[in-house]
Amino acid sequence: FVNEIIALSSAAGALLPGVRTVIEMGGEDAKLLMMEEGRLGDFAANSVCAAGTGSFLDQQASRLGYTIEQFSELATKSLRPPRIAGRCTVFAKSDMIHLQQKGTPDYEIIAGLCLAVARNFVGTVGRGKRLARPIAFLGGVAANQGMARAFSSVMQMEKDELIIPKYFSAMGAIGAVFHLMKNEQN
Repeated sequence: FVNEIIALSSAAGALLPGVRTVIEMGGEDAKLLMMEEGRLGDFAANSVCAAGTGSFLDQQASRLGYTIEQFSELATKSLRPPRIAGRCTVFAKSDMIHLQQKGTPDYEIIAGLCLAVARNFVGTVGRGKRLARPIAFLGGVAANQGMARAFSSVMQMEKDELIIPKYFSAMGAIGAVFHLMKNEQN
């Protein structure tokens, strides 16, 4: 067994040596790692709330009648995303339903939800932390173009400051291997 934080930091240190911050967002949780010279300096994780997870995005995509791939693509079409509550899934869903009733296009609602999730992550998991750049976005949610765009917007990043590596969804497993190999050598 290798702790997930250790595994992710091992992968980031080995494969993304210049990265200063790691955002990892999966189906059930989200993590923030601050890297110092390729090593883990500090970390934080979300609470038990689902508001900042991939499962919540999946649920809302399904509720709107889209696959998560369609949801991801639609989010990038937005020009004026509405403000949606991001601290609580119940409030976010209520805001989305109200926007649907007003005739707001789905792509605007979806982009608004992505922004809400990104704001929630930065405001809760990242609270009080310095999110130094460049930032790596890992975990299954990194496949969601809308979330990548939302993080870039919320954190006012330049295009090259958010890195989504080729093996974004397997970085924990890759890091576990690196960690075990390093420990066997010692």
